[in-house]
Amino acid sequence: MVLDKDAEAGKHGELLDKTVEFLVKFDPCQVRYVVIGFLSLLQKVGAGHLFPPLVATELLATAILRLDPSGSMFTPAHLALARLAYTANSVEPALKALDADILVYPNMSGSKEARPLCDPDIPPSAFMAPGLVPSDQLKSASILEYNLLRGLIYISRRDWSKARAALEQAITHPSKERATSMMMVDAYKKWVLVGLMHQGKVPSLPTHTSPVAQTSYHALSEPYIAIANLFITDRTAELKAEVETNRQAWEDDGNASLVAEVMAAYQKWQIINLRRIYQRVSIAEVRRTTLTAETGEPLADDQTTVALVREMIESGMLNGEIQDGQGDGESYLAFADNQGLMSETEFAAEVARSHHSIQALSQQYRFTNERLSGSKDYVRHLYREQKRTEMEREADAAVDFDAHIEDEDLMTGVLAHT
Repeated sequence: MVLDKDAEAGKHGELLDKTVEFLVKFDPCQVRYVVIGFLSLLQKVGAGHLFPPLVATELLATAILRLDPSGSMFTPAHLALARLAYTANSVEPALKALDADILVYPNMSGSKEARPLCDPDIPPSAFMAPGLVPSDQLKSASILEYNLLRGLIYISRRDWSKARAALEQAITHPSKERATSMMMVDAYKKWVLVGLMHQGKVPSLPTHTSPVAQTSYHALSEPYIAIANLFITDRTAELKAEVETNRQAWEDDGNASLVAEVMAAYQKWQIINLRRIYQRVSIAEVRRTTLTAETGEPLADDQTTVALVREMIESGMLNGEIQDGQGDGESYLAFADNQGLMSETEFAAEVARSHHSIQALSQQYRFTNERLSGSKDYVRHLYREQKRTEMEREADAAVDFDAHIEDEDLMTGVLAHT
């Protein structure tokens, strides 16, 4: 029986029921022996024609993590999951798989695993060996698109921290001859805006971003960099004018709603930054010293300001509380102390969590290091980096020698005239 939407209705429904049962109960060890066919099945589910989007998303995420509970191995099903979750707005079921950190990609060489596939403790790379996944299903652009879609999904949830991390993986994506693709530029533009909402200031590019990519990003994203630089100032009128001037650019890039979010966040970050000056400040002072970017003016009255501050507190954006004055009729914003003490139980739980995280990271580090050490591409990369470092050291030594000679010549000249 073939899984196809055009099959006879009765048999089709029966087969779909069996498919659901299989995907939630399959034996991961057995599937390793037929992983190509299994991934093909996931691709069909991810196409979104067999099940409703929410069901298909749940099935994909469940199957991905059942095959690899760590979620660290990238498969073609990951991209299918991200596409389906974003386009069908079925995000919640996908998060358990999308949140996992990808550490290994199929077709990477260097696996030295000698244990049989039925061993439950072998890493995913052992059953996702090089050449197993067709190259047309696992291109560099697939991984780039996956991270960009993850960023968009987190943006839709206003999870700025995760959105920024996902977009950073896109903008630092390795590319041939260090070229910059349009997807990478698109990710950079969104990353700038997300960074403003995440930290209230201009984000800094990761140190491993290639100089070529940095140059391209700055040249192709000038309006975004302009509003990022204005966001951290009190030049509200200029920020408003910059946004209005480039309205068509935001529309063309599909970032109009994100820019609107940035404008709405402008005054909120002004309020948050008051904690640098005050521990407790009157609502009237908050209204007087902060401006809304949409109008360039203060809020209409204290009641509107209280409502905004309360919304920020309830959303977790602002750590503080609104207090009533001592008979003066004023309301105050009191910033909370971020250095709160933990109880003994909370401290023990935090230590246990940190210990578990360190153990997991150590295991991942050993596994990744083993994989990379057997990769010819990685070895070539290390060789090129070593040669580049040696050339830089030789250049620095030559400069130091020239400077030393010039100093001696200068001293000789001085002595000759004395």
